[in-house]
Amino acid sequence: MYLIARCLLASVVVLLFTSPMGAQQTVPLAPFSSVELQDGVHAVLRHGPSQRVTLVKGSLDYTSIKVADGGRLLIDSCAMHCPRGYELEIEIVTPEVAGISVNDGGTIQSVGSFPRQTEIRVAVNDGGTIDIRSMSVDTVTASVHSGGRIFTRPQNALSAKVADGGIITYWGDARVSKSIKGGGVVTKGTAAEASQPISDSGLPLLSVPPVPPVYSIQPIRSPER
Repeated sequence: MYLIARCLLASVVVLLFTSPMGAQQTVPLAPFSSVELQDGVHAVLRHGPSQRVTLVKGSLDYTSIKVADGGRLLIDSCAMHCPRGYELEIEIVTPEVAGISVNDGGTIQSVGSFPRQTEIRVAVNDGGTIDIRSMSVDTVTASVHSGGRIFTRPQNALSAKVADGGIITYWGDARVSKSIKGGGVVTKGTAAEASQPISDSGLPLLSVPPVPPVYSIQPIRSPER
């Protein structure tokens, strides 16, 4: 009886450590040209000779990963109701990418070196962070709407737009055209910030200039008669 119990316990331990729920999972997908993250996805972007998307943490029971119209890799962290404390991490490998967008929070960060590419479009809406400092791109078109951050190192030109709050930080001596409406910042990062890491929470605001003081204006009194 004791021997049977030990065998059963050993079987349970083996199942726990070999269960696919805790293993990384490569997701079979059609080719994609851009990446779109929804609702708090945390992803790492790496260069590679062929495309591959790996679920490092999380489950396809809750997270949707698919290629939508126009070759968009669309990742929704909680397409189904996620359990409390659900963690999701994605690794995306691709030879190149034409566009990246983050919506409703989350982070995507390029890691390692990338071959130089002609252009890329990046956008953050309603919070989140795109960090493509390790990517060598001639022309970057960047936009932030209603909060969020973009870190980039354009080689030749940067078109930067911020509306209703947000920040775009760039490095290098590219030509910069910018538009700011309803608040926000487009600023050149310092050398010390060029390699500063970001974290998934409590992301630092880089190079945000101080808010100028607001002076009260006294009403002009009409001369007494």
